[in-house]
Amino acid sequence: MYRIVCESYENYKSDFSPNNTDDYRYKITEPLELILDLSLYEEEKNNNTINYQKLEHFIYLLKKNIHEYPNFKSLLWSLESRGIYGRDYGVLSEEEFSELQKIVNMFLKLSYWG
Repeated sequence: MYRIVCESYENYKSDFSPNNTDDYRYKITEPLELILDLSLYEEEKNNNTINYQKLEHFIYLLKKNIHEYPNFKSLLWSLESRGIYGRDYGVLSEEEFSELQKIVNMFLKLSYWG
């Protein structure tokens, strides 16, 4: 699942032109960049950046509500094996969480695969 999400995220980003990086759908997925590059994840973690906090909060909310998002179990396990566990930073609005969850779910359903 981890590889699918990483490659799908890259394909997803390629849908946006370089001049269109202010698009809401592009901006909301920026925290996912950290799961692609674990050294970047560690750097952002050490600096406690907003993208780090958003990624951690997203993972926390998925885990807290896993009964609503069972298809995320494998991805969460993969992230935990890479030292990404999730934490309640309280930085994502309900709308941000919902949109990010929908986009990652599309990745899991292979909408951006290949």
